[in-house]
Amino acid sequence: MIATHYIITLCSVFIVVGDAQMLKKEAYESVPQLITAAGYPVERHRAVTPDGYVLQLHRIPAGRRTARRTSAPKGKKAVLIMHGLLGSSGDFIIMGPERSLGFILADAGYDVWLGNLRGNQYTTHLNLTRSDPRFWEYSFHEHGKYDLPTQIDKVLNVTGLPRLLYIGYSMGTTSFFTMMSQRPEYNEKVLAFVALAPAVFMDNMKPLSELMLKTWNVPQTMRGQGMMSIYFRPELRELVVSSMCQARQPEEDVCMRLLYTLVGEDYNQNDWDMMGVIFARFQPASWRQVEHFGKIALTGVFTSWEDGLWGAVKPYDLSKVRVPVTLLYGENDQLTEKSQIMRLAKELQSSGMLEEVRPGCQWPRFNHLDFVFAKDVGKLLNRPLVKHIDKMFNKYGPQ
Repeated sequence: MIATHYIITLCSVFIVVGDAQMLKKEAYESVPQLITAAGYPVERHRAVTPDGYVLQLHRIPAGRRTARRTSAPKGKKAVLIMHGLLGSSGDFIIMGPERSLGFILADAGYDVWLGNLRGNQYTTHLNLTRSDPRFWEYSFHEHGKYDLPTQIDKVLNVTGLPRLLYIGYSMGTTSFFTMMSQRPEYNEKVLAFVALAPAVFMDNMKPLSELMLKTWNVPQTMRGQGMMSIYFRPELRELVVSSMCQARQPEEDVCMRLLYTLVGEDYNQNDWDMMGVIFARFQPASWRQVEHFGKIALTGVFTSWEDGLWGAVKPYDLSKVRVPVTLLYGENDQLTEKSQIMRLAKELQSSGMLEEVRPGCQWPRFNHLDFVFAKDVGKLLNRPLVKHIDKMFNKYGPQ
């Protein structure tokens, strides 16, 4: 059913014509520019992975009401936040100081680090350019093996802290679980993990995966056309977004109709003023990331990539996770469904690592994107979440 709806909605993209509108300046500003404009101090840090990717981290060392300083006080509690597929560090500040998690945590006294996974605009490579197909030969397997450990080490080296709290959203959670399976020594560097809309088991996406990977074979077709990654030129992306993604009416907004087919409908929490900005800021990704998620959906197993999409199934070992894990789901999340998250909860409970599993909030239409972009995300999710993070540090942090 989801595949049929997806096809119908996708086709409508190509027949709708709208009047182009100018996008807000937030669509174009860098993450450091956005943080500075909001009245917060910001630092840029770079970390180089063992395989040569240069990853930029954006640090908010203090809140707006704190005297400006170049670094956070020694011993301040550090939180590393990681984005999902097509995302970046900007996802956690784009909704502004009253709503975005990065700002709310900084105002609550935390040393906030916003990470970036290879492929988005805040990452490069020491030797490879983005036009080189080898640049895009990765999935969240490499995120877990290289990107997260490198960024965790960077945060701890700069702050001098022994451990940090990690928050992942969607693919940011997938990367964490793959890291712990491959690099279990990093359990010693994380005091707790908060998983927002965790993407680990995805049986519900099997019909769409079969359509995209078996029937249409989209990744290979696009590679054959010279499109090495999921990326559209800025001018083309701006044209599509300004023409089709700012209609402000549900029946006219092609972008939201398409997106809600995948993530769950929630027009009540759609901020019409921000959606054009959010679409315009979507980041590049590798086809292998999509294929790897597809392999998980097709096999029903949280499996590594190793032998490729149609190769051997080799499960990641979730029993190697030895830090307390909080799982938060959306009641109307159609991408990472509640049933699949409860399956993950059962796995973690069997190893004694499940701290808590619950809805992110009580809003019944809360969907996958609402975790970062809901109109009332500050009130519904983030401010209560800070209290939970306080509890985790009090319970598991240094005494």
